[in-house]
Amino acid sequence: MRSEKTELERDIMKNFKPSLLKLGLLSAGLCASQVCAQEADQTDVAAEDDNLEIIEVKGFRRSLVKALNTKRFSDTVVDAISADDIGGLPDVSIADALARIPGVTSTRIDGQSSELNIRGLSGDFVMTTLNGREMVSTSGGRAVQFDQFPSELIQQAQIYKSQKASLIEGGVAGTVELQTINALDLDQDSQWRFTGQINNNSESSDNPDADSLGNRLTVSYQAKLFDDTLGIALGYARLDQPSVSSRFISYAGSPTNTEAFQGDLPEQIVISSGFELNQRGGNDIRDSFIGSVNWNVSHDVRVRWDGFYTEFDSEKLDRGILLGESGGGIGFLNLPSTILSITNPVLANSGSTPVLVGATFTRDPLNVLDSAPLPGGAFCNCLSPQIQNDNSTKNSKSLATGLMIEWDISDNLSATFDISHSSGEEVDRDEVARMAVFEDSSVTTPLTQDNIILEYQLNGLAVPNIQFTNLDFTDVNRVMLTSYERYPAFEENSSDAIRADFEYQLDNNFVNSIAFGIRYAEREYRRSRGVYRIGDSVGLSQTNTRNGAYIAYGLDADFNPVETGRVTPYQLAENDVSIVSFGGDLSFAQPFISIDNLDAVIAQWINEDISAVPRWNDGNTAWSLQQGNTVNEEVTSAYLQANLDFEIGEIPVSGNIGLRAIETQQESLGLQNVGAGNGEFIVDGVGEVRDDYVFNIDGDKYRHYLPSLNLNFKITDNDQIRVAYAKVLSRPDLTQMTNESSWTISPRPESRTQLDGSQVEGYYADLNRAGNPRLRPFEADSIDISYERYFSETDGAFILALWNKDVGNFVNNAPTAFFFDFAGFGIDIPDTTNQQTGEPLNLLNGNFDRIINFEDAGYIRGVEIAYTQTFSFLPDLWQ
Repeated sequence: MRSEKTELERDIMKNFKPSLLKLGLLSAGLCASQVCAQEADQTDVAAEDDNLEIIEVKGFRRSLVKALNTKRFSDTVVDAISADDIGGLPDVSIADALARIPGVTSTRIDGQSSELNIRGLSGDFVMTTLNGREMVSTSGGRAVQFDQFPSELIQQAQIYKSQKASLIEGGVAGTVELQTINALDLDQDSQWRFTGQINNNSESSDNPDADSLGNRLTVSYQAKLFDDTLGIALGYARLDQPSVSSRFISYAGSPTNTEAFQGDLPEQIVISSGFELNQRGGNDIRDSFIGSVNWNVSHDVRVRWDGFYTEFDSEKLDRGILLGESGGGIGFLNLPSTILSITNPVLANSGSTPVLVGATFTRDPLNVLDSAPLPGGAFCNCLSPQIQNDNSTKNSKSLATGLMIEWDISDNLSATFDISHSSGEEVDRDEVARMAVFEDSSVTTPLTQDNIILEYQLNGLAVPNIQFTNLDFTDVNRVMLTSYERYPAFEENSSDAIRADFEYQLDNNFVNSIAFGIRYAEREYRRSRGVYRIGDSVGLSQTNTRNGAYIAYGLDADFNPVETGRVTPYQLAENDVSIVSFGGDLSFAQPFISIDNLDAVIAQWINEDISAVPRWNDGNTAWSLQQGNTVNEEVTSAYLQANLDFEIGEIPVSGNIGLRAIETQQESLGLQNVGAGNGEFIVDGVGEVRDDYVFNIDGDKYRHYLPSLNLNFKITDNDQIRVAYAKVLSRPDLTQMTNESSWTISPRPESRTQLDGSQVEGYYADLNRAGNPRLRPFEADSIDISYERYFSETDGAFILALWNKDVGNFVNNAPTAFFFDFAGFGIDIPDTTNQQTGEPLNLLNGNFDRIINFEDAGYIRGVEIAYTQTFSFLPDLWQ
């Protein structure tokens, strides 16, 4: 049998003339390609020759050589980073390390490199595998959160920029393969490793919610036992890092008529509806564990188990002042100037409609209106600032484990069997607490402060100038807690897979082996939402409570407003709060009150069950049930691949050609709104029952055939040209595949013109889908051409790559389809009865709004240039 080691060694010896330096590089770098045993033998022989110099390469340079050799000897277009050992990569996460590869960028979320973009495509188009097994995201996207992976526990990472048939499908942009340690590769019998770091974030001194000091810790142990037949590796890495950011967010605006105002203003201007001035603070804490057992049962059978587990708690506490998030902003230009006046306006040109970028705003300038929560206060809801005390902390867990058996069945046939599990969970706390300023918090019915004046001036990309000139946000006798809400989101994502791969070695001058295999995977995604809002029990909206309108009103027999319920704001005490003053870029902002222990304050204020569960709330929060969805995928794939090794003239050519066939079956279960009285009796989390929804299952089944070709032309010992083609795909986000939809039945007969010009009178059924369980994958025809030159006497390379992707089946919202043939599309219009007569309605096809695939989406193309150089030609320590 020609084993993998022997085959790689044969390629190396065939294409290189081993100088002294090259022999040294072999002893250092080719361990990444599993030829350590052969190198050791070669080194022993070489050491016996007194005339042969041994060059041993260590440290970062050795890792660099490993990565270059991985690229050089790969049968696809691939880039890699390598670590000499656990803890060898210095970055906070593997995303930071991979971002140094040409064509790869990382997207930072709250300071952490989380998502990887490859060649201009986002992480949703990137397939991620760990030790050859698919990794799932902790959320509903396909993009894996790479900040879950500490670089200390990853030995090597490869980015496949071209596809081959044996790789798991799913990466239009590319495939990221992460590899953990194998203890049998150790030079010694056992090894302990400990690393520790302390870091300081000077920005944290301006944020009360983040510590200034952070730390990183790594502990690992590796051992070879029983005559090097059993290898055990264990690793633990911890990250505790402050996370801070300062933010000014200006809300979007739209053209608004100004005829209600007096003064010199154009008839129509654009104005932002409001803004946020806040600081986000917290600490990111990540605990990660790896373990692996490698057992060489016999010369022909090898077994490997490995596992990876991480918990990532990303604390995000928002403190600041906001205006207009839930009404109460500055965009109410349709109000009379007696309610909201504008003086000293500053306009900027933006197309045909000027934009108001500065002014002095005054609410109720004549002091003639009531303030909230009085009934007349609703007319004065504009210019109602809130103090923000929100919690957007996310808690994530990720697990990956698998068992692999390699079996050399005969001299020519080998097999690999693998079973794996990957899962991710995430809880987004999404907690909202707001405060408002009152005239006097000690009275029975406090009134919000009136006559508010805002000095507002935007300065482009520079810091704005924003001041409430007559409001004190620090007076505990006037600031009261008015609103508390919880909207947690729960996501679970799991994948179980089993695969079998075979390779048969041939002895000819064109195809050196045939590889084939099959894989079956089941994937399940579950999403659920919860909601709790103080004031719901008395009919108050969150808009009212946030802005201090804490009393609900009805009408008596004479149509006069009468109080029907209230949620009295919480009177804060000195020991409940701290005064926060922003530093840095937001130092212009006014200081304000921040609640220190929100949970304790809420426990004193609210005397009811505050569990956040799915609630109908008389239909006001029905979205919390509709967003509870389950998506299931079953994927069966098989491939056939010929590994090539031949010559054209005197030019050696290697590579592969293959075909991967995939069958996908997908479906989603969710709630569908079919109108009052037409649905099932469904109970929410607090016992309320509604009958305007039904459980609905929808999905699709389809096949794909993905050809691929990779050729590597070795022009000289150091120069090679690669050409690659593949048809690739990436499946849509699981959140886009949810079965969340609503039917709207016209409550009265109406006439609509059909597509053929005729008019039909009747009741029409319109369907709006937030997700589409029938979405197909995003596709592309990908071509890569690259020139690679590897330096002879200095470790390094020059790479020039050209690539092009013709893309199709792009996922996006479709224009409204009028008079859509629902039955022809396999969608049943719900049975509906006339609410007055009880007779069935003969519903006609109405409008269909949905997300779909667009066949011809265009192309993406680019150029990559990389130059890598180590300084081995310099003397002594400068090497």
